[in-house]
Amino acid sequence: MNKKNSNKENSQPVLMRMFIALVFIVVFAFSMFPLTERNFYDTFVDIVKKEDVAKAQELVEAAKKIQAENNAKKDAEHMLENQALSIAATEKKVELKELFTNKSLKNNADAIGFIRNKAKPSIRRGLDLSGGVEFTLRLLPPDGAENTDGTPKTELTPQDIDVAIEALRSRLETQGINESEIFSTEGSDLITLRAPLATKQESQKIRQLVQMSARLSFNLVATDAMMAQERIKYFQNPEAYKPPTSYMMMKQPGRARDAMPLLVEIKPKMTGKNITLSRVNSAPGGWEIILRFNVDGARNFGDVTSKNVGRRLAIILDKKLYSAPNLNEPITGGEAQITGDFSQDEAKIVSDALNAGSLQFKVEVKSIESTDPTLGSESVKSGLYAGLAGLAVVVIFMTMYYLSAGLIASVSLIVNMVLILGAMAAFNATLTLPGIAGIVLTIGMAVDANVLIFERIREELQSGKTLKTALHEGFSRAFTTILDANLTTLLTALILMSVGKGAVRGFAVTLSIGIATSMFSTIFLSRLLFDTMLNVTKAKSLKMLNLFSFKNINFLKISRVAGIISIIMIVGSLAVFGIKGKTIFNVDLTGGIRLTMNYDKQVPVEDIDKFLKNSGFPSSRSSYKEQGEIKVLEVVVSDISATGAIANEKGNEDVSMIIANSLNKEYPESKFVGAGQSSISGLVGGLFRKAALTAICLAMLGILIYVTIRFEMAYAFAAIVALFHDVIIAMGVYLLLGYTISLPVIAAILTIIGYSLNDTIVVFDRLREDLGLIKNRSYKSIINESINKTLSRTILTSVTTLMVLIMLIVFGGAAIQDFVFAMLLGVIVGTYSSVFIASPLVALWHKKDQHDSIQDQEAVIVD
Repeated sequence: MNKKNSNKENSQPVLMRMFIALVFIVVFAFSMFPLTERNFYDTFVDIVKKEDVAKAQELVEAAKKIQAENNAKKDAEHMLENQALSIAATEKKVELKELFTNKSLKNNADAIGFIRNKAKPSIRRGLDLSGGVEFTLRLLPPDGAENTDGTPKTELTPQDIDVAIEALRSRLETQGINESEIFSTEGSDLITLRAPLATKQESQKIRQLVQMSARLSFNLVATDAMMAQERIKYFQNPEAYKPPTSYMMMKQPGRARDAMPLLVEIKPKMTGKNITLSRVNSAPGGWEIILRFNVDGARNFGDVTSKNVGRRLAIILDKKLYSAPNLNEPITGGEAQITGDFSQDEAKIVSDALNAGSLQFKVEVKSIESTDPTLGSESVKSGLYAGLAGLAVVVIFMTMYYLSAGLIASVSLIVNMVLILGAMAAFNATLTLPGIAGIVLTIGMAVDANVLIFERIREELQSGKTLKTALHEGFSRAFTTILDANLTTLLTALILMSVGKGAVRGFAVTLSIGIATSMFSTIFLSRLLFDTMLNVTKAKSLKMLNLFSFKNINFLKISRVAGIISIIMIVGSLAVFGIKGKTIFNVDLTGGIRLTMNYDKQVPVEDIDKFLKNSGFPSSRSSYKEQGEIKVLEVVVSDISATGAIANEKGNEDVSMIIANSLNKEYPESKFVGAGQSSISGLVGGLFRKAALTAICLAMLGILIYVTIRFEMAYAFAAIVALFHDVIIAMGVYLLLGYTISLPVIAAILTIIGYSLNDTIVVFDRLREDLGLIKNRSYKSIINESINKTLSRTILTSVTTLMVLIMLIVFGGAAIQDFVFAMLLGVIVGTYSSVFIASPLVALWHKKDQHDSIQDQEAVIVD
C-alpha cells in the first residue's frame, strides 16, 4: 500500500511538469503559423462571421474591380488590396467592423488593419531572406531652418544626413520594422531606404512613417464672424481664393462636422516641443491621442486656453488639420487630445513619432520599388534545407553516441527550435542571416548543455551511484555551469540589443530568445523526459558510448608552444589588417558604385556574385528589383574594384557597361545593358558604427564585471584576452583567404565571441569546483585535471556545431558560404583558446600560488 502511494506521489510532479511543458510547446508552436503571407482577400472572407461570408465575397468582387480599373490607368499610383477593399466598403456603405466577432474594432480602418495582421506571416523575414520595398527619398531642410550665420538653410550637410538616416531607422524600429538598409547617394540629397515587408500592404505604413515629420502645432481658428465672411469668398471661387494675411484655409479630413473649411492663424500659439508623453486611448467611435506636457508646456497651454475661452483651437500635425475643439474653459491639467479618423495602428504611428520627437528635415518620396531577396531565392531555399540537414545530422549523432539519453537530447533540441521560432513570432522579431547566426550559436549552446549533463551523469554512475541519484546529481552539478555560461552570454546579448543597431541588434534579439528557450528545453524538458523514462521503464542503468576519455594530458606544458603559435598568428593577423587596409571591408560597410542594368533573362544573384568575385570584384553585392513594370539588376562594387576595371578597359569609364559586357560573355542569353551608375555610402553611417562599438565595449565591460563577481579577476582577464585572441586570429585567417567583412560577417564575429565565452566559462566553472574539492595540490595540476575532465564535452560540442556549419557550407549555396566559413573558423579557434589560452592565463596569474593559500576563498565561492 505504501509503495503504491509512493509511486502515485512521484508521478504527480511529473504530470504537473508535463502539463506546463505541453502548454508552453503548444502556445509557441501555434505562434509559428502562418509561415507565409496569405492572400488579403481570401483572409478577409475566411475570418468574417459565417452569416456574412456572402457579403464579404460581394465586397471582394467590387474591390477587385476597383483595383483593376485603377491599375489599368496610365500613370496611376498602384492600388493595393487593402485600399481597394476600403473604397468598396465606403461606396457600399458597409461597416466592416460589424462583419467580425472582434469587438475592439472601432471603424473601417481598424478592420482593414485587423485583416492585414491576420494575412501576414508569423515571422517577419529580412531583406536578405524575402526582399521588401525600396524608397528613394529626398531630404530637405525644414521650413525656416537657418545656418549658423543666420542665412536660410538650403541643403543638409553630410552630418545632417547621417543623423537623418539613424532617425528614420529608429522610427521604423519603433513599429517593429527591423533590419532596414538605409544609405545615401554621394554628392546629392537623395537616400535609399530598403525595408522588409511582412505583407505587400505594409509599404503604405512605411511611406507614412518616413514622410511624417511629427511637427505639431496649436493654432487659433478665426472668429465665427470672420469665418462666415471668408467661407463665402472661398466657395465663390476656391481655386482663386486668397485668405487674409496671417491666415490659411484648411480642411479637416474625415469628420462630417468639420467638413467645412476652417480659417486658421498661420502663426502657432505653441508647438509640440514640450510634450513629454504621447499615448493612444480608446474613444467613442475611434481612437484619440493623449498628449502630456512638461511643466513649461502645461503652463503655456493653460495660458493659451485661458486667454481664448470661446474660440476654437486647431491641432495641426505635419500641416494637416486633425481637430479644432471649442475652448469652453481653461485647460490647466497639462494634457491635450488629438482626435481624428484614426485606426489603432495609425494612432500608434503618430503617438510613437511624437514620443520620438520631430524630424529635423523634410522627406520627399521620389520613387518606390520592390526588391528581391538579396541572398537570392535559390540560396534561401538551399540554406533552409542545409540547416535542416545540419540539425538532422546533430540529432543522429547525439542519438548514436548517447543512445536513449541522446534521443531525449534530440527531442529537447527539436522542441527548442520550435520554441525559438514561436518566440520570434510572438515578439515580432525579424529573421535574417545574422539572426540565423544567433540560432546556430543557440543550437551549439543547447547541445553543449546536454553534453555537460550527460557527462556529469556518466561520472556519477562510474562512482557507483544509482541511476536516479546519478540523474539528480548530474543535473544539479551541471546546472551551475549551464547557468553561468548562459547568463554571461545573455548579458552580452542584452547589452548588444539595447545599445546596438541593425544587424547587431538582430543577432542579439535572436540569441536572447534562443538562450531563454534553451534553458527551458535543456534544464526543464530534458529532466522531465528522464523522470518520465524512469517512471515508465524502471531503468536501472544508462548506456552511453565513451570514445573520448582523457586523464593525464599536461595541457599547461603544451600551452607554452600553443602560446608562441598564438602570438605568431595574432601578429600575422594584425599584419594582414594593416596590409589590406580598407579593402578588408565589403561594400556593405564602405559603400561604392551602384550600377543598374536591364536584361532579357534573369541569372541567379548567387551566380552573378560568384562570377564577379572571380572577375576582380571580390566585394560586390547583387540584387533584382522592380522599377514600375520593368525589372532591373542592381550591382554594387567597391570604388577600388571600379577604378581597377576602368584602368584595364583603357578609356571606358562607364563601369556599368564594363560589367555588363563581362556578364554577357558568361551569360549571352541575358543581354545585360548598363542603365546607370552612382556613388553610394555604406549601409552603416557614423552613428551606427559608434553604437555598434559602444555596444561591444559595454558587453566586454559587462563580461569583465560578471566573471569577476562569479569567479575572480584572473578569470575575467583570461576570458577577455581569449575573446580578442579568437576574433583577431579568426578574422586574420578569413581575410588572408581573400574574404571581406560584411554586415553578416559582423554577426559571425559576435557569434565567435559568444561561442568562445561559453566554452571558456564551462572550463572555468569546473576549475572553480575542483579548487573547492581537491586538497593539497598545486593550482597548475588542478587546472590540468579540470581541462581533462571537460575535454570530452569540449570536443563533442565543437563536433556537433561544426556538423551544422559544414552542412551549411556544403549545401547552403554560395551566397552564405562566406558568412558560415567565418563562423566555422571562430568555432575552431574558440575551442582551441578555451583549452590552450584562457586556462593557462589563469595559471600564469596564480604562478606563485599553491592551492592551500587560496583554498578558503574558493571554498566560499563553491558554497
